[in-house]
Amino acid sequence: MMNYGILYFHLNIFLLPEIEYLYQRTEYSNIAVVYIYVCFLQDLFEKVFSIWPLSMFFELNGSIYEWWFRWKLDRYVVFHGMLFAFIYLTFQKRQVLSEGKGEPLFPTKVSNIFLFISVVLFLTYSIWASSCKNKTECNEMHPSVSVVQILAFILIRNIPGYARSVYSSFFAWFGRISLELFICQYHIWLAADTKGILVLIPGTPMLNIIVSTFIFVCVAHEISQITNDLAQIVVPKDNVMLLKRLIWACVFFSGFLFLSSFQKQ
Repeated sequence: MMNYGILYFHLNIFLLPEIEYLYQRTEYSNIAVVYIYVCFLQDLFEKVFSIWPLSMFFELNGSIYEWWFRWKLDRYVVFHGMLFAFIYLTFQKRQVLSEGKGEPLFPTKVSNIFLFISVVLFLTYSIWASSCKNKTECNEMHPSVSVVQILAFILIRNIPGYARSVYSSFFAWFGRISLELFICQYHIWLAADTKGILVLIPGTPMLNIIVSTFIFVCVAHEISQITNDLAQIVVPKDNVMLLKRLIWACVFFSGFLFLSSFQKQ
């Protein structure tokens, strides 16, 4: 199963700066407007991604719905991240933040207020998410409200100087392979396109989850190591060599698309 969340994230990371540039250029502003419409109108979205060769990458069992569903769930995350990064850099530039070891992030009174609000928002979101009974309605609200808990956690973690100055080596290790963990969960932990759970040892759910989790983490770690090694080979520092490899990659995927469409017919 294609990991649509990761694909969505990378598409936006690469496309949004270009879209912003096009929007600033009057003669290309219509392209930026079309991009925005494609992102948020389901009918137009499905028509665009049903066109060959895009359909070869995004269709699942002849339907584009799964891609739209995954896109819709995470469609604001890149915007939220970019906005947070902009605010953080602006605060840094204006020397609003106190990032010294042991110091609160803001003046004491402001830090206490933000910390209290963050705890309230974190608990409120947690209660709302855990008491959700209608999955469809919760999915509709998720893109807009998920940022609340994430931002609240970031503030709770970073506002108090004593909390910001320490970290867990255990979780830091997991953080270094977080991307691989996120991808591998769809292929190891879960089954039947996320509709089921991988069962290696029937009849013993606890032992099954322990064994499958151990395999899951080990595979993610190895993939991380392999990815880092391959990146040094596939993406050389020499620009000429990099251009040649990009051309060969385009030729390879073009041939792959051609053969796939021919086989499908």
